[in-house]
Amino acid sequence: MQRNAVLDRMVALKKISLQQAEEAKRIKIVTHPKRMPQIQENYAMDAVQRHLNQLLAQDQIDNGGLSIYTTLDPTVQNSAQDALEKQLTKIEHQSNFHHPLKADYKPPENGEGDSAMPYLEGAVVVIDNTSGGIRALVGGRDYAQSKFNRALAPANRQVGSAFKPFVYTIAFSHGLLPSTAISDGPIQPGEIDGAGNWSPANSDGTYGGTMLCSYGLIHSRNTMSVRVGQFAGLDAVQKVANDLGISQNVPHGPAIYIGSFETDLKDLTAAYSIFPNAGVRKQAYIIERIDNQQHKPIYRSAHILTPALDPGAAWMTSRVMEEVLTEGTAASARSLGFKLPAAGKTGTTNDYKDAWFLGYTSTLTCGVWVGFDQPTTIIPRGYGAALALPVWVQVMNKAAQHYPAEPLQPTMALQHTTVCSISNQLATTGCMAAGTAYDIDLPADKIPTAACQVHGGAQWPFAQQPPGVPQQPATLPGRFFRSFRRLFGGR
Repeated sequence: MQRNAVLDRMVALKKISLQQAEEAKRIKIVTHPKRMPQIQENYAMDAVQRHLNQLLAQDQIDNGGLSIYTTLDPTVQNSAQDALEKQLTKIEHQSNFHHPLKADYKPPENGEGDSAMPYLEGAVVVIDNTSGGIRALVGGRDYAQSKFNRALAPANRQVGSAFKPFVYTIAFSHGLLPSTAISDGPIQPGEIDGAGNWSPANSDGTYGGTMLCSYGLIHSRNTMSVRVGQFAGLDAVQKVANDLGISQNVPHGPAIYIGSFETDLKDLTAAYSIFPNAGVRKQAYIIERIDNQQHKPIYRSAHILTPALDPGAAWMTSRVMEEVLTEGTAASARSLGFKLPAAGKTGTTNDYKDAWFLGYTSTLTCGVWVGFDQPTTIIPRGYGAALALPVWVQVMNKAAQHYPAEPLQPTMALQHTTVCSISNQLATTGCMAAGTAYDIDLPADKIPTAACQVHGGAQWPFAQQPPGVPQQPATLPGRFFRSFRRLFGGR
């Protein structure tokens, strides 16, 4: 039965003990004939049932006669289910895929279903940016074969690189700029607080010289992202992950800078919707309204809004994530047929066990996860761009017919300025001569307050501070940076 399958899966995920699961299985299940049978037809309705159980007392549900209005959009829901199945079937037919196929799966004769499917699985969540309403939720390939909903907790998986945008946002809120110079070289012992000799490599096994900070996010460089995390601060990063509802069990260690912790797809997708909403968190929900037998509303969604991230910093990160889709790890979106204005981030975990893509247009945020119920390598070098991104492209292209995508616009005034990539301060003539000056549009409160003291010279004419705007200067530890001249050939 469904309950036992879910309990077995929770044991496999180490969310409960075997003893707790056995005790729960011994509890007699009392059926209620008046309970709505359609609630358990698919993963989306499973999510509705869970939300309903949180909102109403059991006797209210059992009495029946309720009219439940959800946020689900059948067109988007069907598109998400179709796109996921199409892509996973395609992966299964690749020559380097060496796992059981869904087409060959035979359910157990007892009809209970496996707690963990042996074949490749996935999940999709689509959220309306305006309201937080969930437009689609797909928790797996076949609800009849597996009731375990991979879009919701406790289906937590390592988030990997998909968490990096939040690390960069915190750093930007503390004064780092997308144009700041960051080393892409190997992490040295003692360089990162609390890391000891930990030295994460980049996914391609290569290292670079000194790059613009934005490059680290666009191309998902682990070494650069860890250094950005060091600037952001471990406590601040951990707090944001908790505050945004991404995870309440984030370990206190620098590995979180590159996503070495678990979360579920719905919560991560909801967190990403903060970026197109200027740093405001809109609580994700799936039930809009409930009417009683007399057709009178007994529940309406509160549409909860909470300031979550610095608006200017969130916009700066979003602007960088637009480049992920044009020249970064998700640039293949264009060849897949995606031409809309959007932003997003790939995610790949250790040994290619999880593939993610999360991204958004002005109207919708969509998250995709691909992996096995029992974590194992999907395919060698199975990055999120290759495995999850095609699902996202198909879903968002289809949804755009009803949710038009407009250019992503800042909600605050921007000012054009010129900064020094080495000092993170306003550029001078000395910076121009050294080749470290960088033109950039920034929110007014993110423009540095002082001229570069590293290269000297007069302040460059276009490097101006807006009057009357409170600002916080950033002091960048010297060990973050190497000579920028090697990259630009400065004089």
